[in-house]
Amino acid sequence: MTLSMVMFSFADSYSQLENKNIEIDTRDFFYFDPLVFYSKDEGKARLDIYLEIPLENLQFKKNYSSKNYDASISYNIKITNSFNEIVSNETISDYVTTTKAEQKNLESSSKYIVKEFYLNPGNYNVDISISDINTKKEKVKKSSVEITDFVKKDISASNIMLVSNIKEENGKKVITPLIEGNIGNLKNIYLFFEVYNSGESEVVNDFTYTITDSKNQVMEKDNLVYTLNPGINKYFEKISTSNLIFGDYKVEIKNNNSGEILSIKEFENKLSGIPSNAKDLNILIDQMIYIASSDEIDKIKKASSTELKEKYFVEFWRSKDPSPYTSKNELMTEYYKRINTANERYSHYIDGWKTDMGMVFIIYGEPNNIERHPFNEGVKPYEIWEFYNENKQFIFVDETGFGDYKLTTPIWDTDNNRIRY
Repeated sequence: MTLSMVMFSFADSYSQLENKNIEIDTRDFFYFDPLVFYSKDEGKARLDIYLEIPLENLQFKKNYSSKNYDASISYNIKITNSFNEIVSNETISDYVTTTKAEQKNLESSSKYIVKEFYLNPGNYNVDISISDINTKKEKVKKSSVEITDFVKKDISASNIMLVSNIKEENGKKVITPLIEGNIGNLKNIYLFFEVYNSGESEVVNDFTYTITDSKNQVMEKDNLVYTLNPGINKYFEKISTSNLIFGDYKVEIKNNNSGEILSIKEFENKLSGIPSNAKDLNILIDQMIYIASSDEIDKIKKASSTELKEKYFVEFWRSKDPSPYTSKNELMTEYYKRINTANERYSHYIDGWKTDMGMVFIIYGEPNNIERHPFNEGVKPYEIWEFYNENKQFIFVDETGFGDYKLTTPIWDTDNNRIRY
């Protein structure tokens, strides 16, 4: 069955499904990721602060001069040392401009900001506040940061950056950082990090990266052998997420020559695109009836363990993802949004997604035209839904008088099976 919906593009679950209860990813107002790198500035290191603001969280106003839509933000970054002394305090105003067409894709787009700070080794606190000027909405986040003294170590490493996509442009790598730390629907992620050799000659060094879950079980592990030139050495390591289903994870990079853990990064996999009132994985699987084949649903339902069921569920939706290099699956988001809307509109003695009207809405979306005939004399109440792009018309009749509208002609799937829950 083909789902009729708009596919979005983007140039650019801390949760465990324990006892089939699901914690849903609800996007924050903004995300930030502080990363520490070596700096040639004597005695200091470079702190890069990456900010991501999902555009759906901002209010846009029409600019009648440019005919675009503008949002205005203000953000403050305050850094204090271990003595609570302010070492940096910046407030910056910025804006985002979108076209009318881009306004339709706000939920798949973000504003990215990177700021650099050069700090002495030590422990610091970072406070970041971001305000939407149009709504006066403000959010604050805090984090502690340790600035490493890279000069004192023979072999050291930067913090790990999670990367969702890498592409080549004009001979240079262009990366998309995964600032929110949720791998979501990504099939692969990349680890970017720098390794520093403070010696004057190259050395061959053995490293291991290990990814563990919240129960400290090893999910991924690999040995890395690098020839380190003096100074800065940059590396990208591609990681499959096939075993990283729902939950919290941690990746460590270890120097096997010294036994030292050089860098640690925590991340997660949350369900993204599921309505916040969804609580049961089995119900989510049942609701796939309008987009998955019976064989695909049976495979997931008959999995030999809960973990395998989760894995098959994720694999199905990843296979449908129109933008596999982002953590968000727009198709899954739209599909379950329609499920939720169908439940709100068409539920009576059964859930709305199981009704004929719910089924048609989930498959085809909003009708272009609806004719309602609730009180015609001598005729049972009926509605006619028209979809112009698909050249389709559906007639629903309320046979009982209790609002249970039934299709007069059933919908058939590609295998010539009648679709009806």
